[in-house]
Amino acid sequence: MEKQLESRFGGHASIASPVWQNDAATSSDVDIETAAGWQIAARELRAALDFGAIRRGAWHIQSAGADEITLSRIPASPKESSHQAEHAGADLPSWIAAIPTVTEVDGFDCDRFGLTHGAWQLAESRLHLSSYSSATTSPGRFTIPGQLSGGTLRTPVTPPSQKQPLQLEIVSATLRLADDKIQITDSSLRWKDRAKASMHGSVRFGSDWQATVKATQVPVSEFLAEAWQSSLSGQLEGQTDFNGGAGRPMTWQADVALKDGVLNAAHSRKTATSHAWSASSASRSTSPPRHGKATSWRRHPMEKIIVQSNGLLRIEGSLTLLPGDQIAGDFMVGVTSEALRWIPGAESRIFIETHPSGPPGLHWTRVKIAGSVQSPQEDLSARLIGAAGMSLVLDTPAAALNKATDTLLKPILGEDAAKLPSKALEDAAKTGTDLLNKVVPIFGK
Repeated sequence: MEKQLESRFGGHASIASPVWQNDAATSSDVDIETAAGWQIAARELRAALDFGAIRRGAWHIQSAGADEITLSRIPASPKESSHQAEHAGADLPSWIAAIPTVTEVDGFDCDRFGLTHGAWQLAESRLHLSSYSSATTSPGRFTIPGQLSGGTLRTPVTPPSQKQPLQLEIVSATLRLADDKIQITDSSLRWKDRAKASMHGSVRFGSDWQATVKATQVPVSEFLAEAWQSSLSGQLEGQTDFNGGAGRPMTWQADVALKDGVLNAAHSRKTATSHAWSASSASRSTSPPRHGKATSWRRHPMEKIIVQSNGLLRIEGSLTLLPGDQIAGDFMVGVTSEALRWIPGAESRIFIETHPSGPPGLHWTRVKIAGSVQSPQEDLSARLIGAAGMSLVLDTPAAALNKATDTLLKPILGEDAAKLPSKALEDAAKTGTDLLNKVVPIFGK
């Protein structure tokens, strides 16, 4: 059997002498290292043989199983490759030709199954493989369906709030074991009680691997830096595709949405006042890196963004994040009459658009966003200045300007950020629209 395994897989095989009891045999240790770079270890491997099947030309194996089996990817060495060539044509004992050549297995059960491939690690799962007959497959080829239940799956992803890689609980998984790969066709995973996920993918022995994970009800706080955990809440859902193997680093592409997101931000260090901002959905994805060193971002539309400061301002629209951290946004901005009264011409010339689906009591205008995430640019400042007129910019009373600061800016930007030169309403308009410049990076980081 050792020679047959070495002839089939290359590398090296070691099987402890079996202990027989009637028609059942147990081998305490089976270790195989393949030329493709895999290490297979089985503990307490057991099976029973139906000797009656020999008369019809078959090895019929019953009650096959093991206490523990682990598969792990190891770097292939030249010695293993040459060993494979050495045994590829090895002569087996001549009497083997006279005994059955068909192998039948009723099924196989393993109490603890593990698989390690790079940063992916499956551990402590129960494995069941269905029946198999070599008579129904081509020589050297096989495919066996199976099931996994229980155990854990460690992923390559380490959230900012976690010290260890993300680990999922396995509810169940459907797989197919072939001579050249293991394929997960469907699975049900669980994380943090409420979060749910499914995964499918394949690991080709000695070659590439790929996996797709779909998740719902994932707390966004688990993927945020500590400073943001108390500020942003909501649930993530979406899909992430992973690829790797054949000496290539792992790459991944994600399309993720934030559902029912709420941002609670305290903008003044001197007060405990906070404003609730919400984003109904947002998505972003990544593309594989060009040079294989780091994953680069390719950003896509974030739609149905809603930012609100109750009783003062509301922003609705979408933002597209482009390669190179460039952005393009289209928003409807609504403010109250109380805020607009301190900017001459704003209510009569700028905030004059209709927004039937928006909340009542606000005056609306459309605002375009461009530039980059680090330096966003908007078209509202110039329009406000033009509406006010340069004569009003120079002649606006300081008392009116200070009132505008208290009413519009201080509750949003804070005490320090709201301090403006009293001689120029131009600065007031520009600082007022800095609110948009502060909102945009929140969704870009």
